Amino acid sequence: MTKSNRHRLAVANAILCVVLMCRLVSAQAPQLEMSDVVVYPGQAGVGVEISLTASQSVSGVQVGIAVDPDRIFLQDLDLNGSVLQAVAVEFLDTSVDLEEGEATLLAIFDDSAPFDQALPSPSNALLGTLVLDASSWLVPTNVEPIAFANGVGEPAIDTLVFVEGNAVLPDLVDGSLSVLSQNVLIAASTSGQASIGEIDYEVSLRGYNIDDLQGFSAALAFDPTVLQCASATIDGTITQVAGAEFVEGVIDNDVGFAVLGVLMDILPPYDGQVIPATGIEMEFARIYFDVSGSLTVSQQTQLSFENDLGVPPISNVFVIQNQSVAPVTIDLTIDIAVDGIFLRGDADGNLRLDLSDAINNLVFMTNSCPACPIPLCPKALDVNDDARIDLSDAIHLLSFLYLDGPQPAEPYPDPGVDPTPDLLDCFN
Repeated sequence: MTKSNRHRLAVANAILCVVLMCRLVSAQAPQLEMSDVVVYPGQAGVGVEISLTASQSVSGVQVGIAVDPDRIFLQDLDLNGSVLQAVAVEFLDTSVDLEEGEATLLAIFDDSAPFDQALPSPSNALLGTLVLDASSWLVPTNVEPIAFANGVGEPAIDTLVFVEGNAVLPDLVDGSLSVLSQNVLIAASTSGQASIGEIDYEVSLRGYNIDDLQGFSAALAFDPTVLQCASATIDGTITQVAGAEFVEGVIDNDVGFAVLGVLMDILPPYDGQVIPATGIEMEFARIYFDVSGSLTVSQQTQLSFENDLGVPPISNVFVIQNQSVAPVTIDLTIDIAVDGIFLRGDADGNLRLDLSDAINNLVFMTNSCPACPIPLCPKALDVNDDARIDLSDAIHLLSFLYLDGPQPAEPYPDPGVDPTPDLLDCFN
C-alpha cells in the first residue's frame, strides 16, 4: 500500500469514526432524573423535582415512582412551573397513591406522525414536582430511596419515553431522601393563606432538637408595611409543659422584627427542666401578626430567621449542654389573598362614582335587565352599608353625587375591604 493510499485510508477511518460517533450520540437514550432532598423527621411539603433530558424530540413520557409508604407519605404531583404547563399536551394524567407509596405521570405531546408537536430535545426539562411528607419516625443519618419503577399505578405503567411514537427505555437517575441529624427551627403557618386586614394571623414556631434543650432564642424579620407583630405566647406548647422559667419577647414593628428568648431552668431549686429530644417536631411558641388592610393586590411576604436582630443583637440559637448551637432554620412564605377589595357605591367597578353606578344599582336591584351581567361585587352596591341592597342605596348615591348628601360608607373614598363584614358577596 502506497503512502498516499494509507493517508486516504486514515482519513476515511477518521470520517467513519465521526459518523459513528454522531449516530451514537443521536441514539443516546433519554434520561429521567429525580432530585435528592434533605429533610428532618416529620417535615411536610417536601418537593422532589422530576426532569427529562433527551437528544431527540419526545412525543410522550410515562413515569412510575415508588417509595416506602411507611416512611415517605406521597401527597401530590405538582405540575406548576413544569414544561407540561408551558407546551401543548394532547393527554395528561397523574395519580398518587398514599397507601401504596406510588405515583404516576402520563403525558402525550403528539401521538401521530409526523410528530411535529413533539417536545424538541428537552434538556433538564422539569416534568413535575413530587410533593411528600417525611415520617416523624425517620432515623437521622438514614437515606431513603425515591425510585423510578415499573408496573405501578392502576392500570400499571412502566417508565418509558416515547420518541416518534416508539417506546424507549430511558436512563434513570433515582432520587433519595436524606435525614438530618441536626437541630432545626421552623416557622410554619397554622391556617395557610392570610387575608388582607386579618387580625392575629397565627405562626407556629416549631423545632426539632436532637439533644435535650435548655433554652432557645428565635429572631424573625418581616416586612412592616405588610405585617405587624401583635404578640407571642408559649401557652399550650411543649415549652410551657416542660416548665420554662424565663420567657421574654421584643417586638419592633417599625424596623420589622420579633425576637423571643426562652430559658427552661434559671430559678431555684434548679430541677433541670429541658425540652426533651423526642425525635419528633414539636411546637415551641406561637407568634401572631396583623395583616395590613391597605394592600390592593394579592402577594407573598416572608418571615425569615435572621441573626443579630435588635439591640443588643439576638440570634437564632439552641442551648444544649450549656453551649449555644446554631440550628438549621426554615423560613415561612405567607400567601396573602386580597379578595373583596372594592369602592363603596362603585357598581360598575371602574373605581369612580358617577351616574352610571346609580343606574347599575337600580338595574340590579329591580332585575330589570336579566341579560345584564351581575356585578362582580354586589357588596359595593350597598351604599349605606346596611347589609342589603334596596332603593335607599341608589337614593343615597344620587344624593351624594348631586345634592351634597352624605358620602357612602367605608370603604370610601379609597378602595378597601368591608370594615363591617356581612353576607353580601364581592369577587373583586
